Amino acid sequence: MGLRLGAPGLPTSSTEYVPSHAWTAISVAASIMGAYVLDLVAIVRAQSAIEAGYPDCRNPHAYGAAGAIRLRHDAKGRRSAEVNVDPVRRTSIVVLLFFLLVSTTVPGSSASAGASSSPTPSATTLDVASDQQLLDQRVKDMPGVGIILGVIDDGKTTVYKAGTSGTSRPLDEHTLFEIGSVTKTFTATILAEMVLDRSVNLDDPVARYLPADAHVPSLDGKQITLLNLATQHSGLPRLPTNLRPADPGDPYADYTMADLYRFLDSYTLTREPGEQFEYSNVGIGLLGDALANREHASYAQLLRTRVLSRLVMNETTTSLTPNLRDRLAAAHDADGDPVKPWTFQAIAPAGAVISSMSDMLKYLRANMWQGPLAKVCLFAQEPRETLPGARVGLVWFTEDVTDIVWHNGSTIGYQAAIVISQDHQKGAVVLTNGGISPDDIAIHAIDPAIPVAQVPASIQLDATTLESYVGTYVGPDDLTFTVTHTDDRLMAQLSGQDAYRIYPSSKDHFFYRVVDAQIDFTRGVGGVVNALVLHQGGKDLTFVNQEIAAPPSAPSVYRSP
Repeated sequence: MGLRLGAPGLPTSSTEYVPSHAWTAISVAASIMGAYVLDLVAIVRAQSAIEAGYPDCRNPHAYGAAGAIRLRHDAKGRRSAEVNVDPVRRTSIVVLLFFLLVSTTVPGSSASAGASSSPTPSATTLDVASDQQLLDQRVKDMPGVGIILGVIDDGKTTVYKAGTSGTSRPLDEHTLFEIGSVTKTFTATILAEMVLDRSVNLDDPVARYLPADAHVPSLDGKQITLLNLATQHSGLPRLPTNLRPADPGDPYADYTMADLYRFLDSYTLTREPGEQFEYSNVGIGLLGDALANREHASYAQLLRTRVLSRLVMNETTTSLTPNLRDRLAAAHDADGDPVKPWTFQAIAPAGAVISSMSDMLKYLRANMWQGPLAKVCLFAQEPRETLPGARVGLVWFTEDVTDIVWHNGSTIGYQAAIVISQDHQKGAVVLTNGGISPDDIAIHAIDPAIPVAQVPASIQLDATTLESYVGTYVGPDDLTFTVTHTDDRLMAQLSGQDAYRIYPSSKDHFFYRVVDAQIDFTRGVGGVVNALVLHQGGKDLTFVNQEIAAPPSAPSVYRSP
């Protein structure tokens, strides 16, 4: 899904609390939840997803007793992280958060070791900038990347767009985007309709709707039900343990139903179904496949019959025809680099839908309780389980404080969010083909009092200056940052993780686009770079250039327990 709404994740031995980039950065994104607890075991499971750039890694939505991380937002939209775990694990967890949390608002931070802090982007509301200006700012300096926002306010529809589709076709309401985990809400809509017409019951074991020779894990006689799957309480992990894609750039393309059944047959539950929340792509994939099997149809056929035809969503699909393919926006990762679209088989119900703003506004209206599926959508959104800071219905999340209903989605090249106000009189959909998570923009469109992230403007630094930052920097617990320079790019790589580009906002001050974090370089005698300071979540960590004498220590990152 995290933060204010949803986003991607990056490094350490992380994994589950967040993807889009992984979704690549794990949507953990920032959940609109005011405080969220992260299960450290889930983080470990997510590591492989992050490294491969798997979907929904930005959505962390897991919690447990191994330790707790509470993410908080103040009235100005600034985030902080409160860590409650044993001292030995603290440093690695904070660094992990750096890579797991994707940008919403950038917290202020004070640099140490003689560094001046990076400028803190200010929160923007409609008093300062219009929705159009916000979109223009979000895709500035990202060639080929576009963003489109649709808002329904008391019956009136307005569409804003900025950037380009990355193709020869103009960006408009009929441009297609992958919507990632927003697909899960379509699967929830199918389930809700099938429950209401008594085709299935929420308490039915999912095994009832699978082939007779399929084996679904259970624990102490408790079986996984359709409700367990839909509320993310099945006990299944985020990703199947046998997901080993031939092409990490398209991770679900070759994952078949046979693979899914082999996973189910071999997997051992570690807790009873219904006991604990854990965001699971494989769980929702299984749910949609079971419903399709119940109807003797493919998931694509079931989706068309139960939802798309009813809402006349003719620009929405799970696989592209040649005509529709020409309208697909070009995919870009969080840094704006071109990547390939994804394809799905068994996990399609969790992330395969491709749609346009024109169609998604039809879907938004249905979820604002208008039209032929109004009753079905109301049933799907109804909260059924309580989480820290939020409630979950059939896939849909409802934030405790504002009662905003939402879900987001992210693949490696696209991101999406759908958000609905408490009274269902205002709703927003945002779609983009690259850059950072747009969830904050969708939420801000619903409630202008909630600020959005202001992405710093990047500048050009000369090659000599960029080369001065190159080196290996050693931090707490022997964690290292390796900084490299190629062409006009500066890359920073945390121990054991992929390298990610950092962008200069001024000399010695850099920021990530794939995560809400900044790096400041400090200089010592003769202007030589002697350290870097990582700013994330209101915390500072100092990493010392291993070839240079250590600068003064940074302030302690943790309060005493």
